[in-house]
Amino acid sequence: MPLIQCDLEAGLTESKKRELVKRIIEVTHKAIGSAYGHINVVLREHPSSNLGEAGEVDRCLISNKTSGSASGGTAP
Repeated sequence: MPLIQCDLEAGLTESKKRELVKRIIEVTHKAIGSAYGHINVVLREHPSSNLGEAGEVDRCLISNKTSGSASGGTAP
């Protein structure tokens, strides 16, 4: 009975979180053969100020992407 815990920056929409959980379940099923009903996923959201990535703090990777910015930049 796998339990997958995913810590991520707050800011994804409810539909994006549902899609993420569905994909994690699918990948887990394909990778190790667990029955869908036995796979558990927990998403834990954190403010960007509580996260450090690639040697930097407060990068706002999700919140910058979901804020509606039309800068046209590429996401890391």
